[in-house]
Amino acid sequence: MKNYVKPVIVASDEIAESVYMASGENWSSDCWSIEGKSVQEWAGDSQVFELKATHHSTMVHISGCTVVTVTFSGTLSSNGSRAEFPYSISGSTMTITRELLADAYHSGDNYTFKVWASTGDEATTRALTITGLTISCRHDVNVQGGID
Repeated sequence: MKNYVKPVIVASDEIAESVYMASGENWSSDCWSIEGKSVQEWAGDSQVFELKATHHSTMVHISGCTVVTVTFSGTLSSNGSRAEFPYSISGSTMTITRELLADAYHSGDNYTFKVWASTGDEATTRALTITGLTISCRHDVNVQGGID
């Protein structure tokens, strides 16, 4: 090493400063948008919806998980309602958690998946529509140690 300078630690009771390592979770709802549409009115016991998530951030970042919340126009039945990824149902809301491969997403990148929604009877299931749709993203630490 050339010109090595030994580090010095200075303690002061009058000021406070901390250095934080990447810890905890860093969730954001501003880097993805999501849209949904019915792609099959009746699939035997459910209506099929296709959801398309598109990344819009100008900053490339590692996305390790997205959580999509879909609100439907009717109360969902656990029989016939499902998604391609782990999900939970509460009333008219389905929450889907998609663990990603910690890929770096660029603006314009997207992924598409399907959900099956059922109210338990054919007439109200055929009439289901999406009334609300949100997506949030967990930014993960990249190999250099930063979040973004």
